[in-house]
Amino acid sequence: MSEKPDIECTISPRGHLKQYIADNCLDFGEVNKPIYEILVFEHPDKEWVYPNGKHSGFPDMGAQSNVGFYYDLQDALDVVYENLCDIRETVYDAAFIICRFPGLYNCVGSDGRLYFVWDDTKDGYRLADEPDIFRHMAL
Repeated sequence: MSEKPDIECTISPRGHLKQYIADNCLDFGEVNKPIYEILVFEHPDKEWVYPNGKHSGFPDMGAQSNVGFYYDLQDALDVVYENLCDIRETVYDAAFIICRFPGLYNCVGSDGRLYFVWDDTKDGYRLADEPDIFRHMAL
């Protein structure tokens, strides 16, 4: 297993998620524990443009895959940082860890997820600031 990449961004993996979990536990009750879903996708630098040239407002994420989930945030972080089972598969240059609570249409905004990008120099994912194009999207 490779060494964990440095965290180089302005957010703390436990900071904003801790508040998100606390807020949702008030709604869902302490018995409902969140899951930490891992979603990998091609890098969102590609943009989907309508034929008339108007931007859709959503990133073209290309191929994407939900590779699994964990009940513990540290387990999910270890999988992403260590690229376990080669979740990158040479295709997926970005990833989210999404903190999900039980329920239907459970869409999670920026406050309930962590964004990672692939770093070729470290040969692993590193935590990064979420691009603005995702800020209005609920995954």
